[in-house]
Amino acid sequence: MELRNNPHRHPLPKRKRLHRQLTAGKKILVAYFSHTGNTEKVAQLIQSKTGADIFKIETATPYPSVYRETTELAKQEKADNARPALKNKVENMAQYDVVFVGYPIWWYTAPMAVATFADSYDFSGKTVITFCTSGGSPISDSTPDINKWFKGANVIEGIRAYPDDTAATEKWLAGLNL
Repeated sequence: MELRNNPHRHPLPKRKRLHRQLTAGKKILVAYFSHTGNTEKVAQLIQSKTGADIFKIETATPYPSVYRETTELAKQEKADNARPALKNKVENMAQYDVVFVGYPIWWYTAPMAVATFADSYDFSGKTVITFCTSGGSPISDSTPDINKWFKGANVIEGIRAYPDDTAATEKWLAGLNL
């Protein structure tokens, strides 16, 4: 018997099955900070596969476009435990049960704009699933700060994703079984 052609095996297309599996009656948000566009690409993929709402975390004052200037500012913000002002807010954060939070790794953790985002809402009882982009640091480097910043949330350490490796991100999403 050829299971591949059996219409009863998987009556829904793969994308629909993944969406149904992840959402299971839960309202999902993908919130992300991206400076160069890498994290944004991964966030958009997650949003497209889950049917979630999407929110870009942006600072009120943009980071410099020159790499070295950005890294120095990020280093100083981390040292100062700064909370840079954000440009926008999520409308009705209370409606979300699951929040994917994405960011690049800067100085071995998430950018301080993510801390500002975390401080801006009550995450008690929500599930926060992280994902990051990085040239070398693992996501586990950022997890202690994420756990501290997202007080009261059930934090699930996610993956270090690569914008051009959509298959790995899709496989990770499918394995979440939310």
